[in-house]
Amino acid sequence: MNFFPTIQRSVKAGVIDLAWGQPDPSLLPVDEMRRAGEIALDEFGWEMLDYGAEAGAGPLLDFLRARIERTEGRTLAPDQIITTAGISDALDQICTFRTQPGDTVLIEAPTYHLAVKILRDHLLDIVPIPTDEEGLRVNDLQAILAELKHAGKHPKFLYTIPTFHNPTGVSLSEGRRRGLIKVAAQENLLLVEDDVYRELAYDEPAPPSLWSLAPDGVVLRMGSFAKSFAPGVRLGFLTGSKEFLSRMTGGGLRDSGGGVNHFTAMLLGAACRAGLYDSQIEKLRAAYRERRDVLAETVRAELPLAEFIKPGGGFFIWLYFPDNVDTQVLRAYAPEHGVDFVHGARFFVEGGGTNALRLAFSLYPPHELQEATKRLRRALDAAR
Repeated sequence: MNFFPTIQRSVKAGVIDLAWGQPDPSLLPVDEMRRAGEIALDEFGWEMLDYGAEAGAGPLLDFLRARIERTEGRTLAPDQIITTAGISDALDQICTFRTQPGDTVLIEAPTYHLAVKILRDHLLDIVPIPTDEEGLRVNDLQAILAELKHAGKHPKFLYTIPTFHNPTGVSLSEGRRRGLIKVAAQENLLLVEDDVYRELAYDEPAPPSLWSLAPDGVVLRMGSFAKSFAPGVRLGFLTGSKEFLSRMTGGGLRDSGGGVNHFTAMLLGAACRAGLYDSQIEKLRAAYRERRDVLAETVRAELPLAEFIKPGGGFFIWLYFPDNVDTQVLRAYAPEHGVDFVHGARFFVEGGGTNALRLAFSLYPPHELQEATKRLRRALDAAR
C-alpha cells in the first residue's frame, strides 16, 4: 500500500489548474534516463555510488563548462562553477553564506513568491524594486539604494529573474541589463540571477545572462535542470567568483556530505554527453511554444479586457485586468467553473497585483488550455 504521494501536485477533480508551473508528465524523459542509467553505470561503475567531489560530479561540470562557453561566449575556470540541488538550494545556500538575520536584501516587484519564502526563512528585511514592461527599473533601484544608504543600510544582494521572468514572462531589456550591472558594480551590490528558464526560449535565443556580461564577482548566476530536463533530478548549478564558490564547497554541508546529489549528477552527466539533454530541450521547446501560442490566442479571444505581453520563453502568461477587477475575488469563483490560477497579489510583498493573475501553460495540452480560458471567462462574468 502506498501511504505517501509520489508528487506534491494536488489538483481537484474537474479543475484545470493553471497555477502549476510544472512540466506535463508526458514530456518527462523517462526512456532517456533509463538509457542514461545504463550508459553511466557501464562507464563510471562504483564512482557513481561514492560521496563525490564537493564542487560536483566531474562529467556534468565538464559538460556545463563546455556548453556555457559555446552558448554564452564566456570561458569558465573549473573553480567558477559548482553543482547545486536546484535553484532553491542555491538561493538558500547564498543566504546562509552571505547574510545574517536582519540584513537587507532586494527583490523585484512582482517576483517569484516561493523565493520570497526562502528569504523569509533567513529572517531578512526584504525591499522590493518596481518593474515594468522592460523589467526591473534601474533608475528606481538607484533611488532606493540611496535611501537605504542614507538610513545606514547596505543590501547584501538583489535577487532578480531577468530572463523570462516569473511571473510576468518579461525579459530585462539589453540597455537595462548593462545599466543594472554598472550600478551593481559601482554600489558593490551582489546580483543573484535566477536563470532557470534560459533554455526555454521559443522565438529567438535568450538574451545574454547578467553573469556573462558582468565583471567577475558582480553576479552569482543560478541555473537549473528542473525546467529544461526534469525537476525530479533536483540538480542545478551556480556560476560566480571562485572566492564565493570556495566558501560553499568548503562549508559544513559539503564537507560532511560530499557532492550534491552525486549519483543523479553522474547519471545526468552521462545523459548530457550522449546528446539526450539537447534532444529533450528541443522537445520541450516545441511543445511549450505551441502551448504558449494557443493560450495567448485564446486569452485574446475570450478575455479582451486582459492586457499581457506574450513571453518569449518560460512557463507563464501574466494578465492585467482593469483596476475594478480583483483577481483574489475572481479566484473564489474560479473552482465553481472548473479552473484555477495564482492571483497577482501573491507575487508582491508590499501590496500590488490585485488586478493581475498568472497562468501557467506548461502542464496541460493545448485543448485543455483553450477550455481553461473559456472557463476563466465564465468565472469572470460571474464575479462581475
